[in-house]
Amino acid sequence: MTTLAGPAARPVDALRATGPVTTGKPVDNNVLAVVLVTSLSIALMVCLPDLRHWFMVPTTLTGVLVGAEALRWFRRGVDVFDPRACAGLLGLQFLYLAPILNVALDEWVTGIYDQPVWRDALGMLGILNAVGTGLYRVVLALPRRPRRRQRRPPTMHLPTFYVAGLALAVLSVAAMGYEIAIFGGIDGFVDTMADQANRARDMTGLGPLIVLSEAFPYVVFTLALVRWRKTFARHTVLLVLLVLALTVTQFFIGGLKGSRSSTLWPLLLALVLVNVTVRRVPRKVIAVVGVLTFAFIYLYAFYKLGGTKAIDEIRRAGTVQGTVSDTGRDMSMLLTADLGRADIQSVILHRYLDGQFEPVLGATYANAWFMFLPDGLFPDVPTSKVDVGSRILYNPLYPQGEGSSSKVYGMAGEGIINFGLVGGVLSFVAFGLAVRAVQGYYTAAVDAPELTPKLVAPVVWVLVTTQGSDLDNVLFCLCKYSMPTLLLVWLACRFGRRHRVRPLAAAP
Repeated sequence: MTTLAGPAARPVDALRATGPVTTGKPVDNNVLAVVLVTSLSIALMVCLPDLRHWFMVPTTLTGVLVGAEALRWFRRGVDVFDPRACAGLLGLQFLYLAPILNVALDEWVTGIYDQPVWRDALGMLGILNAVGTGLYRVVLALPRRPRRRQRRPPTMHLPTFYVAGLALAVLSVAAMGYEIAIFGGIDGFVDTMADQANRARDMTGLGPLIVLSEAFPYVVFTLALVRWRKTFARHTVLLVLLVLALTVTQFFIGGLKGSRSSTLWPLLLALVLVNVTVRRVPRKVIAVVGVLTFAFIYLYAFYKLGGTKAIDEIRRAGTVQGTVSDTGRDMSMLLTADLGRADIQSVILHRYLDGQFEPVLGATYANAWFMFLPDGLFPDVPTSKVDVGSRILYNPLYPQGEGSSSKVYGMAGEGIINFGLVGGVLSFVAFGLAVRAVQGYYTAAVDAPELTPKLVAPVVWVLVTTQGSDLDNVLFCLCKYSMPTLLLVWLACRFGRRHRVRPLAAAP
């Protein structure tokens, strides 16, 4: 059986991580969340008159509920990638901080017709979020039914894993070469990717090729990490260089296309894989990565909207002020639009409560699955979120929406679009079930000596980040960054003679 000892044993087991709130630690988190979040809200209302509005009541209640989950991350002994704690951190930003920042910074989604009274709309959204977050906490607190018999993870045949991985990497590099050739070589490829206005049009119909061509950096990273995991466990410098090599490579093959996620998602998967396979990632490393990621998201937005001209302007002027004026991107937009969905979701909820649109009854969820199928096979597909969003936000006069809404509505926003208030609330229940499942699998994978569940753990872990995403974003991420690993693991478990490998000594 292919085994290795994982990182140092975690004191938090699967049942305690997802079970009912019965011990002192979770209660302390709840009390501490009440004190911290309420104090912060009161201080902000004292300093900022615009926040003296009733919307702060449900928003603060939501902050308390999700803040108790976020505080888990700071507890000693909790894994730095603990799914429930990480979901709490992201929820604190999306559900509590983002709506407050919208009002404090007076930053709102632009171009929509008939803007609502923003604070009132945020108040109604806050009520929905408070109810949804309360149900989310209930789902997490439900006792987990113990398994009668522990399943034995499938064993892997490492030679098959390496051979299949190398073959996939070679095929992916060839696909990247073909993609570059389509655009007339490296210069043509870079020019096309920098052309923000026509980039999407020029890449239409290349989805499968793009998914294949961008697979090789993470595949090679996984192969190297597994093959020399003992060496990387002993030599931190080599491990850091491997992660940096992945980041730089992924930026040049994916980041040039104007997608920040093409650089950030593989890096996130890589860190999770290192954490469960080689050694625990320290919190100070996560803090440094967080700061660098924040800076990258901010600066890269200029390239995404302005292409290489925006970068040249920053380099020439030595400041971002001119580029901020040209692109409309600033720090306020980063904090509220890139790292929040409150204004978009409040508009959608306001339109629904005002009777301005009817829920599409799951159409955008169904449409998300059709992106993997050729257009010619299904000419009549369910309404997409682009059509629905265009109508709701920008142009109510067209039955299918005119213009192009590229907005991401988030878990609750898409729920409201499809099933109204019920959909918005139940999206939190679905998210809670997903986090419970991920928590159980991740904790078991960390403690397992076998390699198979450790390689799958990052694939499963990404589901904790779906609160700010739509279903099509989630499915595309899983297909683009997770399917290659799942394919290699399946081949290694399905073919080849299994053999026992000496376990790796416990990492520090």
